[in-house]
Amino acid sequence: MRALYACVIIAMCVPGKTALAADMSGADIKTFLSDKTSYLETTAASAGAQPGQAFIYWSADGTALFKTPAGTIMHGTWQVKENTLCADWKERPNTGCVRYDKVGDVVTVIDAASGAVRAKILKTAAGNAEKLAP
Repeated sequence: MRALYACVIIAMCVPGKTALAADMSGADIKTFLSDKTSYLETTAASAGAQPGQAFIYWSADGTALFKTPAGTIMHGTWQVKENTLCADWKERPNTGCVRYDKVGDVVTVIDAASGAVRAKILKTAAGNAEKLAP
């Protein structure tokens, strides 16, 4: 029993993690985002490099449209690689891959290389809910 308590305490003391935090699997990410619009609260570490509210339509065909907090539209493609999502934005190439950390209903988007938080997903909606166009 002491070993169990020690494990829980250690897990709760690791920065950025809690005992209930879990990285989403590649299959979970695909199901969570494919053919959906995600509504985000971004940070300066996001692909749009601006904090604020934004949304991304993740088309099932692997294309994506990202409306940044400034209102500009970024165009790109996306794919799931292992347990990360990798987006290639024409307007801002080489942004790298992200992982999705889920705690209860809260999903945090984390840069896979640096560990920086890029965004929190506030909600998702089916299809291209914001009618984003290239």
